[in-house]
Amino acid sequence: MQGQLCRGPLGTPAGPALHRCSPTQPRTCRQSHRCRAAGSERDPLLLRVARGEDAERTPVWLMRQAGRYMADFRKFSDKIPFRVRSETAEIAIELSMQPWEAFRPDGVIMFSDILTPLPALGIEFDVIKGKGPVISAPIRSMEAVQNMRPMADPDKDLPFIREILSTLRSNVGDQSTVLGFVGTPWTLAAYAIEGKADRYATTPVV
Repeated sequence: MQGQLCRGPLGTPAGPALHRCSPTQPRTCRQSHRCRAAGSERDPLLLRVARGEDAERTPVWLMRQAGRYMADFRKFSDKIPFRVRSETAEIAIELSMQPWEAFRPDGVIMFSDILTPLPALGIEFDVIKGKGPVISAPIRSMEAVQNMRPMADPDKDLPFIREILSTLRSNVGDQSTVLGFVGTPWTLAAYAIEGKADRYATTPVV
């Protein structure tokens, strides 16, 4: 396997010479400078830093919750239930883009919730203002477990996800990194069993 062909600091006075970087050391080449994969410099700053590459500055982005201080955000949050906002692609896209359009950060965070996969598994939830996610029928018995269903087709069960992410990617191009998020299996299980947010998650543990 050949290493990445790149330009090093060595060579003639007219310019740096092309040489091969070590394939076993993709970040540091034999000529003691940083090598980048083809097209890497065109990738968004946050993505390059996440890969461990050197960058011209520290990337900056806003937590999704930071949008709550924006008047345009409150136009939606004051009138439209959370899940309607997060599961209606047009609305979720607009809310995700608001910080980008205002400040041009290095990351655009998808407007969503960590529990988004649960309804596709047969576990409904709601987000109550001031309380957070609430599951009216938590999973507390084997019968409830057996009534769950597999997420066989995410595009069918959660069709808005692909539309939101692909549209955000198209909107920001290579100017910013699109960030999605979701609860870990333990987080999803803890909420599904506890039925609400609980810092100690005593019911799932027991």
